[in-house]
Amino acid sequence: MPVISLLVELRLFAGLFALCLLTNAAAATQARVRVDSGLTGVRVDASQVVYADAATVWSTITDYNRLAAFIPDMVSSRLVSAPGTPKRVEQIADAGLFAFIMPDRVVLAMEEQSGNALRFRAISGKVASMSGEWRIVGNRAPVTLYYRAHVLPLTPLPPLVSEYFIESEVRARFEAVGSEAERRMR
Repeated sequence: MPVISLLVELRLFAGLFALCLLTNAAAATQARVRVDSGLTGVRVDASQVVYADAATVWSTITDYNRLAAFIPDMVSSRLVSAPGTPKRVEQIADAGLFAFIMPDRVVLAMEEQSGNALRFRAISGKVASMSGEWRIVGNRAPVTLYYRAHVLPLTPLPPLVSEYFIESEVRARFEAVGSEAERRMR
C-alpha cells in the first residue's frame, strides 16, 4: 500500500509541476513594443498581457518609491511632492546609451485616473519634453497593460541608435513591470 500511495503522490507532484511550468510560460508573455523615431522625437507604443488583476497592476505602476527595485537600470524613484499636492516623482536611471532617448534624471507630474490610467509629463530633467500614459484594460486576471510615450530628447539621436535598440530597452523595462505585478499576484 505505501508503494501505491507513493506512486499516486509522485503522479500528483508531476502533474502540479507541469501545471506550474505551463503557468510560468503563460506568465512570460512577451510585450509588443513599437518605436518610431525621427525629427519630432521618439514615440513608443507597448502592450502586454499581464497575469494579474487590475488592482495589483495599478498598485505596481503607482508604487513610485519602489520602482527602482524591479525596473532594470533605474537607480532611484521617489515621490517628491508633499501629501495632498499633485504627485511629482523623481526618477534617476543608469541608462548608458539609452540616456540619449530616455532622460537619466527627470521629475514627472503624475495624473492618476480612476485606477486604470496614469498620465505623466516631464516638468524638469534632462529632456526637452516627455509625456505619456499607462493604461490597464480589464479588471480580472489577465489584464492588458498599455504604455505610450513621446520623448523629445535635448539633442538629436545619434545615427547608431537604432529603433531596434530602443525597442529592446523599452521591452526590458516594460516586461519587468508586468513580471513584478505577476509576482505580487502570486
